[in-house]
Amino acid sequence: MDERTAIGAPRQMSVAVIEHAETREKGKPKPGGLSDPRLGTIDRRTNCETCMAGAAECPGHFGHLELAKPMFHIGFIKTVLSIMRCVCFNCSKILADEVDPMDNRFMEALRIKNPKTRLRKINEACKSKKVCSVGEDDLKGQDQQHTNEPVKKRGGCGARQPNITIDGMKMVAEFKVTNKRNDDQDQLPEPVEPKQILSAERVLNVLKHISDRDCLLLGLDPKYARPDWMILQVLPIPPPPMRPSVMMDTCSRSEDDLTHQLAMIIRHNENLRRQETNGASAHIITEFAQLLQFHIATYFDNDLPGQPRVSSQSISAFSIIINHQWTSDLVLFCQNVQTTQRSGRPIKSICSRLKGKEGRIRGNLMGKRVDFSARTVITPDPNINIDELGVPWSIALNLTYPETVTPYNIERLKKLVEYGPHPPPGKTGAKYIIREDGQRLDLCYVKKSSDQHLELGYKVERHLTDGDFVLLNRQPSLHKMSIMGHRIKIMPYSTFRLNLSVTSPYNADFDGDEMNMHVPQSFETRAEVLELMMVPKCIVSPQANRPVMGIVQDTLLGSKKITKRDTLIEKDVFMNILMWWEDFDGKVPAPSIYKPRPIWTGKQVFNLIIPKEINLIRFSAWHDADAEKESGFITPSDTMVRIEKGELLSGILCKKTLGTSIGGLIHVIWEEVGPDAARKFLGHTQWLVNYWLLQHGFSIGIGDTIADAGTMKKISDTISKAKNDVDELIKQAHDKKLEPEPGRTMMESFENRVNQVLNKARDDAGSSAQKSLPESNNLKAMVTAGSKGSFINISQMTACVGQQNVEGKRIPFGFAGRTLPHFTQNNYSPESRGFVENSYLRGLTPQEFFFHAMGGREGLIDTAVKTSETGYIQRRLVKAMEDIMVKYDGTVRNSVGDVIQFLYGEDGMDAVWIEPQKLDSLGMKKAEFDSAFRYELDDENWRPTYMSPKYADDLKTIHKFRIVFEAEFQKLEADRLQLGTEIATTGDITWPMPVNLKRLIWNAQKTFKIDLRRPSDMHPMEIVEAMDKLQERLKVVPGDDAMSIEAQKNATLLFNILLRSTFASKRVLKEYGLTRESFEWVIGEIESRFLQSLVAPGEMIGCVAAQSIGEPATPMTLNSFHYAGVSAKNVTLGVPRLTEIINVAKKIKTPSLSVFLKPEVSKKKELAKNVQCALEYTTLRSVIHATEIWYDPDPLGTTIEEDVEFVKSYYEMPDEDINLDKLSPWLLRIELNREMMVDKRLSMAEIAEKIKHEFDDDLSCIFNDDNADKLILRIRIKNDDEAPKQHENDGVFLKEIDSNMLTELALGGVPDINKVFIKEGEVNKFDEKDGFTQKAKNKEWMLDTEGVNLLAVMCHEDVDATRTTSNHLIEVIEVLGIEAVRRSLLDELRVVISFDGSYVNYRHLAILCDTMTYKGHLMAITRHGINRNDTGPLMRCSFEETVDILLDAAVYAESDYLRCHREHYTWPARSYWYRRLWIVSE
Repeated sequence: MDERTAIGAPRQMSVAVIEHAETREKGKPKPGGLSDPRLGTIDRRTNCETCMAGAAECPGHFGHLELAKPMFHIGFIKTVLSIMRCVCFNCSKILADEVDPMDNRFMEALRIKNPKTRLRKINEACKSKKVCSVGEDDLKGQDQQHTNEPVKKRGGCGARQPNITIDGMKMVAEFKVTNKRNDDQDQLPEPVEPKQILSAERVLNVLKHISDRDCLLLGLDPKYARPDWMILQVLPIPPPPMRPSVMMDTCSRSEDDLTHQLAMIIRHNENLRRQETNGASAHIITEFAQLLQFHIATYFDNDLPGQPRVSSQSISAFSIIINHQWTSDLVLFCQNVQTTQRSGRPIKSICSRLKGKEGRIRGNLMGKRVDFSARTVITPDPNINIDELGVPWSIALNLTYPETVTPYNIERLKKLVEYGPHPPPGKTGAKYIIREDGQRLDLCYVKKSSDQHLELGYKVERHLTDGDFVLLNRQPSLHKMSIMGHRIKIMPYSTFRLNLSVTSPYNADFDGDEMNMHVPQSFETRAEVLELMMVPKCIVSPQANRPVMGIVQDTLLGSKKITKRDTLIEKDVFMNILMWWEDFDGKVPAPSIYKPRPIWTGKQVFNLIIPKEINLIRFSAWHDADAEKESGFITPSDTMVRIEKGELLSGILCKKTLGTSIGGLIHVIWEEVGPDAARKFLGHTQWLVNYWLLQHGFSIGIGDTIADAGTMKKISDTISKAKNDVDELIKQAHDKKLEPEPGRTMMESFENRVNQVLNKARDDAGSSAQKSLPESNNLKAMVTAGSKGSFINISQMTACVGQQNVEGKRIPFGFAGRTLPHFTQNNYSPESRGFVENSYLRGLTPQEFFFHAMGGREGLIDTAVKTSETGYIQRRLVKAMEDIMVKYDGTVRNSVGDVIQFLYGEDGMDAVWIEPQKLDSLGMKKAEFDSAFRYELDDENWRPTYMSPKYADDLKTIHKFRIVFEAEFQKLEADRLQLGTEIATTGDITWPMPVNLKRLIWNAQKTFKIDLRRPSDMHPMEIVEAMDKLQERLKVVPGDDAMSIEAQKNATLLFNILLRSTFASKRVLKEYGLTRESFEWVIGEIESRFLQSLVAPGEMIGCVAAQSIGEPATPMTLNSFHYAGVSAKNVTLGVPRLTEIINVAKKIKTPSLSVFLKPEVSKKKELAKNVQCALEYTTLRSVIHATEIWYDPDPLGTTIEEDVEFVKSYYEMPDEDINLDKLSPWLLRIELNREMMVDKRLSMAEIAEKIKHEFDDDLSCIFNDDNADKLILRIRIKNDDEAPKQHENDGVFLKEIDSNMLTELALGGVPDINKVFIKEGEVNKFDEKDGFTQKAKNKEWMLDTEGVNLLAVMCHEDVDATRTTSNHLIEVIEVLGIEAVRRSLLDELRVVISFDGSYVNYRHLAILCDTMTYKGHLMAITRHGINRNDTGPLMRCSFEETVDILLDAAVYAESDYLRCHREHYTWPARSYWYRRLWIVSE
């Protein structure tokens, strides 16, 4: 059975034995050759002889080649080696003993489920066994697996075991030579030679005899993969469709690489067989076998490491020379070469067909080229809707959509069929009719009108028409908004036309970008496009819960200009504007001014198009919040945008209102009224405003960059003052009078200070230039509107370009001591080091221009390098998380079913519906809190105006009511305390949550026309009861069991706190004045919106999370080193840090701890400084000022004049008895640095004690007083009595001591903590009385370190171990465990992403952190992490290590249950193999 299955499978599958290397004979395929007609055909004219199908239907059939000798399979050779090392070389039994009491490694290995790991562990257990142990029958152990027979203690044969290794494609067995002892008669005879080359035949023989039971123990499944099947005895020959040949011209064909390689194999196989039959000598047969082995190996994998290239022709030429001098030279030559074609190109092996970006998996299965797609350049068109796409006629008349004929469309389709593939101008037609039997009629060739006949159920492949849905995509597709659905509108000319507002999600511009369009081909796909992918549905993105589309460019500028107070529109222009308004019903709004002629204001234009349900208050970008006069109801400078019931009452619309900001106008319209309203608003704004701007006019010229004379003088004064300041700094640095900043050298401090001065000069000059620009300046108009340009552009154009930087420093000296030959040596002045004092308007000098180009070049290189890095990060993130989705039970799981999160984002909400909301109670002081939430029931004169007197009396008199409201107030107090002490400990009162309650209340007040002067008609009890019931109805986790109830409580905790504090009964009556009707409406709205905000099951949130983290990484800076705050601690940020985090790097560039101190220590700088000294690792080197070696023969006196006094005084009262004869005449004299000693709080006695402790009695050390002028240590070597005095060497020895031992001597501190910086930080503490208001009180001192040693630092008594953190993840997991590292991971990701001002919603980061930690260890987002999961082999092989994973899957007989979408792509559903695979997995 084994024999049959081992070689039988290829033979059973095979339809022909292949014996000839030639493919053709007399122009026809040769039977028995590589193009045997039984293998299938690639020629359209002939049919396959096996299945009689044509080239299109026949999948091809395998043949086989009988190998003359067994051969190693290069993919399995390592596994074969592992198995050979586990079994006896002689009797094929497993070497390790199951019941060995001394060694239980084997039993432990058997407990492992994963076959690959099991084999590795068994291999380790068998390593030490050098003899196959002979065992007697041992009846104690019973076979646990199948039988009740007694287990034999591995009844081995007692043979000695060789050490087996692989050398290239050979296996070598090496026996250890033992010295024969004469008295040992029982010893086995020695093997012939200690080192043997194992042929595949010999290995096969060993593997064949491994029993099925042993196979199972080794982790192999004998039913599907016995070890002996890993040796090739039959080579399957793939069919021609897998290696098609190409016609070069009429007569010659060019064969595929695999065909060439197979031909070589067949030839060499024939040669080997011939030599065997001719009875050639053994070494020649071995040579031929190895040559065949080489060709078989390169057929499977031609990229074996360390191979030079050699053409297959030259090897053939060699092999023809069969002289007897021809020995192992060729084979040695073939051991490590690559087979190439004549041209020198390496032959493409089976492996290289599969792996890599262009390989079969990634290039043809995961992503393919598709039909029904078009690509062309994009151009802007502001007059189409954001969800429309202008498509050229040439494309529309080429692509088709299959429409089924129904009674409702038959007439229309008949017309299209009549027009045919070339319709008259302005009309579309059809290309094909598909009848019900599947017959396809091409309308190009249909002449008879009877053939054009349509019946119900036929399909017509019609051209695209206006309103068809298509997908539009721009590469790189970084997030899901890179591919969206559009409705097409056929237009003249040859480009795709896009609305300007959709360019931002695509990241497109019109400088020659091209985009791809795909036409969905079925109803199902169209429905998905319509419901999930249309542009309006994608306006708000889950990435940062904000819109990704807004008003841009000239529309934004026009909106700012049209909404200014003095913008008045004449009748003719206003009437034309109305014609652009789609919903115009003939009613013209009343003008603002009637006399002398009707005039409308610009704000009225917006009143037409803002939906009536919208209420909003925003502020313009230039709003001054601090100014007293600007805080009223209507601001003097018109910066408060107030929209009520869809009317723009005041304010100028700029980017802050019309852009993509959270809570902007577009966001509010999308959330309140819906995607379609947002689409209409974006379209109308563009059409109306653009028309007005066209009439009004706008232009920008050089004149806009010129400042007036006074400003120019001010600018030049600013710059010359800065240059003088720098000269002063240079002078100070030159005279060594510059104070170095903490943690920096003097030069670093100097550079830092110069940079500060120059940057400040540029900013001052720029701001004075900007202030001088009048309101009428066009450049300023664009900057304030937010449409183009920024403050820095203005200042560079008008005032001064500023300092040019390379690698974050001023331009370095490229020549010897100078930047360019134009400057003198060692010139540190601003102009020599790249400060450009001219503006772009004045023009740059040649030197400035060169420096500017240097700075610019760096930016370009940076961008290019960064693109590839972030692209790879994005791919890895997606591959790690692509199978994670929300299941129907609300949990988040991957394709194997592992739970990643029990509730998405811990609250089960979809990020799209989330908005930042204020927790009012947290920001209040206790007094404010009481007045807002508590009824003054004990006050005699309490007569509230906000509720009817009858209800007020009820509250006072009915005891039950009083209890209820006291309970309500206590719950609110408890909420406030919980928020301040547990949840929002940072003091931040704005948190992202679903259902914007404040806006709902405002909408209710406007809709129900609430009059705040009237008392409400509600009883406070109603409110309390309604809120209690509402909270019970807001279910995220349904279920009555204790666990579900707990989960539900946690999921809604924060939202319920917000709900209670917003709808406390007193606030509802007093602040909002809601009536019963309006309150009931609000309650209903809250419930429906809360349920709408829940995440939909089936949402592929893993992909969304990966995109949301990968996309913001693209604009990150590459090499951003950045000084954190005041301290000089360097932190890695940007792309390198992100890479470190997701790779879980063992060595990080800037490891650092943030050390918080206990409250009693952190308040005083002195105490904090003590901790700093205690932590900083100090060696003697850091406090040494100078060392000298003297020959000073008299220990009591000295030749050094400075020291005479202190030596004398020391020896008058020595600390210990010293035998002066033992002391060496050589002296090591160390002068210490007084400042450093004081700074590190060290005394001379301590240092001497440390030296004594380190060197015992080998050194004598004397020192002077701590208050002396110079701090001196005098060290001599003590020699032994017995040893003769070798004083000559003492000098050399002292030098050694000086350079090595002493300088590295630790004086104190924590190892690995190289530097400690002290800085003042603010800590927010919640105070029940004052809330989070007082920040000044809460200053505290904290420490930052360079280098990490978390455990040792946490053990220091003054360090607050609960708050101290490390940025080294591996250290965190080792010291604090998995939960701590998850939190640390989250915080580190937050820091990296928020550094450049980005924001990513918590749930995406949480998914990444949980993916990396849910298994209990840190999983890196690399092949070593992702591909070690238990997902199916098809899924893993689509990432990296394709071939290895597939080979392993074959060895260990892995099955793939096709649970993930990735595995489904890998097997296209229509394919023959897919059907086979399903049968197998069923």
